[in-house]
Amino acid sequence: MAIVNITEDSFSDGGLYIDLHSAIKHASLCISQGAHILDIGAQSTRPGASEVGVEIEIKRLVPLIKELKIMYPEIPISVDTYHHSVADKVLNSGANWINDISGGRHDPEILKVVADSSSHYVLTHSRGNSKSMDSLAKYNNVVKDVKNELLHQINLALSKGIKNEKIIVDPGIGFAKNVDQNLTLLRNLEEFVSMNYPILIGASRKRFIGSVLNESDPSKRIFGTAAVASRCIMAGVNILRVHDIKEISQVAIMTQHIF
Repeated sequence: MAIVNITEDSFSDGGLYIDLHSAIKHASLCISQGAHILDIGAQSTRPGASEVGVEIEIKRLVPLIKELKIMYPEIPISVDTYHHSVADKVLNSGANWINDISGGRHDPEILKVVADSSSHYVLTHSRGNSKSMDSLAKYNNVVKDVKNELLHQINLALSKGIKNEKIIVDPGIGFAKNVDQNLTLLRNLEEFVSMNYPILIGASRKRFIGSVLNESDPSKRIFGTAAVASRCIMAGVNILRVHDIKEISQVAIMTQHIF
């Protein structure tokens, strides 16, 4: 899954693809390098990010989705949003998935929108919001607690009409977790694979990798990201959400041949 951020303040590539031409060029490059899915976001979800608002999200997303569906009709488009009105608009514009980093907590109406559209739904574990998540990284047992909180949101999604086979689970690396908690989740990925849902991991270039490697520049965390990707593949993770498609595709291919 390729990351296409059409935002000013994403932690790694904010502002690089904010205009339509740059976003299309980047998405096309990702596809040529081996991306199977495009994940487009118009709202930064990094810790501390401010909300841009529903209208700006829609204004940024819809033209890009429409253009990409014409150019690459076979490539699924996932939209990173937690607003039901944005989800409704983008699904009607050709998007195929909704990637909700709040797991339905921020705007529960999004679950009904997804159910009505029969789209895939990436349900992510998180706590709080961009402003508060870092203060909520308190767990008795991070693996058990994250798994139980995911199951609670899955049951809520099912109760709203989302089909079981449409749910993709993301343990939420980096969302309300500190460095040690993120590493613990990665060591125990099999616990999430055993939930019998497709598992998505989005660890690309994230802060915990920078902390381990003492690397402050997100764009220079590719080898750390590669190590995480290889671990994910060995654990049976289905989808890797990454910035560096060519490089991580090679990691994936090599890991699969070894494993």
